[in-house]
Amino acid sequence: MGEFHSECIMQKKLLLCFICAIYVLPVFANDAYHHYPGVFVGTTHNNNTFFTTVGLEYEYRTSSSTGVGLAYEHISDYHDGAGADLLALQLFYHPNTHIKLGLGFGQERIGGHHARNDTFYRLSAAYEYHVEPFEIEPTVDFDVMNGDTSVAIGIAIVMPF
Repeated sequence: MGEFHSECIMQKKLLLCFICAIYVLPVFANDAYHHYPGVFVGTTHNNNTFFTTVGLEYEYRTSSSTGVGLAYEHISDYHDGAGADLLALQLFYHPNTHIKLGLGFGQERIGGHHARNDTFYRLSAAYEYHVEPFEIEPTVDFDVMNGDTSVAIGIAIVMPF
């Protein structure tokens, strides 16, 4: 019961932070596109093993150089076959029209009979290729959890509107 309660609290905090950012940050927006939903496909490397990773992501651009985003990823066969689902909240900085840097935190839900949740911190970088109407973004994410680092590498296909 305690794990389930703490999981709900963490998910509610992430959702509340994201909703607040969506409502507060539009006053700073001044560009043509603000919404950047995408699909991520790649691999996660941890303990000398690679795991298939798929996910959904969303960024709300508050200006040409800043944004706030939410990412969901599923890592199959992770943690001895139990699999894992990650939910992350990130702040993004775009120093130019092609580079995207992110910093955030999230929660990893590990499946199986003894399910548990762990908090992680994320550092990410992507290079944005603009191929109208899409963006193709080779991406690398570094997730640190309990002193252990996982690296996710893949491609995000994003369609701004």
